[in-house]
Amino acid sequence: MKKIFLLGATGSVGQSTLNVVRKNLDKFQIVGASAHSNFDVLQNEIAPEFGIDNLFDTRQKAGFQEFLKKCEPDVVLNSIVGFAGLEYSIEILKSKIPLALANKESLVAGGELMMKLAAENNTPILPVDSEHSAIFQCLSSSANLNLGSENLTNKSEPGFLSYKKFNKILLTCSGGPFFGATKEELEKVTLKQALKHPNWSMGAKITIDSATLANKCLEFFEAMHLFGANKEQIEIVIHRESIVHSMVEFPDSSVIAQLSPPNMELPIAVAFNYPDRFDCDLPKQSFKNLDLSFREPDKEVFKTLKVMEVCAERMKNFPIVFNAVNEVAVAEFLAEKIQFAQIFEVLEKTIDATKEESVDSLQKIFEIDKKARKIARKFL
Repeated sequence: MKKIFLLGATGSVGQSTLNVVRKNLDKFQIVGASAHSNFDVLQNEIAPEFGIDNLFDTRQKAGFQEFLKKCEPDVVLNSIVGFAGLEYSIEILKSKIPLALANKESLVAGGELMMKLAAENNTPILPVDSEHSAIFQCLSSSANLNLGSENLTNKSEPGFLSYKKFNKILLTCSGGPFFGATKEELEKVTLKQALKHPNWSMGAKITIDSATLANKCLEFFEAMHLFGANKEQIEIVIHRESIVHSMVEFPDSSVIAQLSPPNMELPIAVAFNYPDRFDCDLPKQSFKNLDLSFREPDKEVFKTLKVMEVCAERMKNFPIVFNAVNEVAVAEFLAEKIQFAQIFEVLEKTIDATKEESVDSLQKIFEIDKKARKIARKFL
């Protein structure tokens, strides 16, 4: 019986996690859970169904590490949305509890700090993003990956996931609802259109990020940290069907891919079961009459990708700024205060106005984030 602590129980990933547990009550037990604005749903609906005694209100923040120790989980799934998830990821790693990570902003903003903590505390980070789970599985299946700082050939390496050699990560991208659109067409996009993803059912913020391809930019930064890759080793490819969740090319030119239906339950189960695999009653992929396509993304239309390239070249504070600005712009678009295309403009202008800074502490990360949000609002 694997004991789970679920951060963000009422969000879309949280709901998928509950589905996995609901189907596998003989394998998983939720010993603690958190929620934010929907804490009443956790308290009145989720907790009684799953028999969860330990509930944490993230609006209070205080005492999380002690609360976590009291729950004694085997793994913590962090599915908090946005930059707010970083503090919790840091606390989990400090507590030396395996971290199943669905909060990509943690690695985007605090990648160096998190990977260092994971290595020092010999604590695994198990990716729950479908793409990073796919890469993780491809590297595992090729016998290239071992968890644990004792397996690192060089303790100063940025990647806690120790690997032998790979040529390239092929990071797949659905293209969102506006694949093939022109710049002019994106200027007319409505909120309702942007919230209609062709393949995935997700929360509002990540759905907009998928529409602008900012989500793929965040995943690019995340992969650099998680797998110790440089920017030349990651290539984004449009894959409309969302069946191939990512691929890895190896030195002998072979490519290993991970395929499954577009459903978050599988990467969650992979993280919970690692290093084993069990039948968790998950959706199966049919290969009858299945067509798969791959295309190059249009960087001229989806300018988030060009901004990302600038940030990936410089790194240091730039991914933190990218994430902060994107959160500000997306919040404004969701509130219908700016147009869809303005998200690209705010990102471009703020990154152009950003000077390079070193990142050496959690406090510095928060300072950079706060400053970036302030600059971004000037361009709204």
